[in-house]
Amino acid sequence: MLSNFRGCLVGLAIGDALGKDFEGLSFEEIRERYGHIRDMGDGEWTDDTEQALILAESIASTLYFSPDDFANRLKNIGLSRFYGPTSSKAIERLKRGLSWRESGVFSDTDGSAMRVAPIGLVYHFNYNLIEKYAIISSIVTHKGNAAIAGAVAVAIAVACAVNQDEDLLEEVVKRCEKFDVLIAEKIEYAYQIRNESLEKAVKEIGTSIMAFDAVPFAFYCYFSSKTFEEAVVKAVNAGGDTDTIAAIVGAIKGAENGLDEIPDRFKKIRDYERILEIADRLYDAYLRIASIS
Repeated sequence: MLSNFRGCLVGLAIGDALGKDFEGLSFEEIRERYGHIRDMGDGEWTDDTEQALILAESIASTLYFSPDDFANRLKNIGLSRFYGPTSSKAIERLKRGLSWRESGVFSDTDGSAMRVAPIGLVYHFNYNLIEKYAIISSIVTHKGNAAIAGAVAVAIAVACAVNQDEDLLEEVVKRCEKFDVLIAEKIEYAYQIRNESLEKAVKEIGTSIMAFDAVPFAFYCYFSSKTFEEAVVKAVNAGGDTDTIAAIVGAIKGAENGLDEIPDRFKKIRDYERILEIADRLYDAYLRIASIS
């Protein structure tokens, strides 16, 4: 199982780094300029990975999820150009002294879904707990219903992937539809068209920064791909919010198949050894929780 923890965090960072240079380009623009993207650039990742690692380190330190600890860690970071408007605004509010209950913005962008994977990893033995923690982790920055639904969907998917749970689709849909029916319906549709072309999926699901586009599209990449490489490459070539969509599907596929199934050429990412160390700490946290319960 340690390999699944490592595969999830490394997979998230790889997807983020692979998609970083193509964010905002359309499916057509990518095809015209680059043909078919399949190789890593400079290996630098963005705030998607940074926030996921912050969340992971917080959980490893507290064992239970502490929104106070997570918020304190967020407010101490230096905002880079990669941070989206919602996360930036919420973190600035934390820096001004607002509590995590007050800092979140009513936005439906995908910033809380992209970072939530550590919750699905550590608490994979209890889907109800994952749902609860995913909600709380989202509202620190994103209070929109679709944003919350997206975070729940990704966290549950990661847990199901670790557990090799064949009911992944059912679990994800029934939990996220409590918050946003559209996301649930689009995730179901992503499964239905899993054998259809990437171009059709782009047109019918969407790849924008909104959670109701990016999250279902990440699930399309997951459902339609047998391997980690196929899934993240598909996400990047789709265009739109490429880094976040690839980060999400990279986390799910990495959690499902483990680190060894990720091609070595993708592992040339910034702070690779540090990411492994954080994954190991998360696994140790899980073992400590399991021994207590």
